[in-house]
Amino acid sequence: MRYKALLIDNDETLMDFHAAEGNAIAQVNAFLGIDDPSAREHYSAINAQCWLDYEKGQITQEEVKVRRFREYLALYGVDAKPEEVTERYADALAEQCILLDGALDVLKAVSTKMPIALVTNGIGRVQRRRLEKGNLWGYFQAVIISQEVGAQKPEPQMVFAALKALGGIAPEDALLCGDSLTSDILAANRAGVDACWYNPRHKAKPADLSIRYEIDDIRKLIDIALAL
Repeated sequence: MRYKALLIDNDETLMDFHAAEGNAIAQVNAFLGIDDPSAREHYSAINAQCWLDYEKGQITQEEVKVRRFREYLALYGVDAKPEEVTERYADALAEQCILLDGALDVLKAVSTKMPIALVTNGIGRVQRRRLEKGNLWGYFQAVIISQEVGAQKPEPQMVFAALKALGGIAPEDALLCGDSLTSDILAANRAGVDACWYNPRHKAKPADLSIRYEIDDIRKLIDIALAL
């Protein structure tokens, strides 16, 4: 086969993070007494900006976790400790494992032919619990989580950690698939790994990134990963 290993992102590639986040923030809102139809939209905007700042290396992951709720609480004038709300949200999110259509098909097909490493930015205990909830551990030979590595995509250290965990796979022998240009694809480029962009919304392809494959259905990854 062309590749000896598959590296794959989690949120919005395998799991529906949008739905998971919605369920978790709804539980937080109920606890805080926030009853606003636009609350989810406001939180998502704050959260997205915090993670973008994180990917740029402007703030730490610990700062992301607290800052997003500090700003959210301030928006609604709620008197609560952001650290405590952060823990409540993490607990709720950890119970959410909502797979995107076709994701399990990919894991089942590819894992019988080559090792798979999950490479994800996120909080260790949350991501690990979500895998446990979905009975997904058996499909991965390695699980690389930014909080545990001390680096985050697009830093190539995340990719190198996955290759090492799989037994020292060479970059040219691996394929990385993910939905984020600024996180997954850039990480692949920096590490010298072929990139497969999962692009279900048909966004415009950038000229400044090397994308070997582009798919709009995650099932198409099976033939790409297992091609001779």
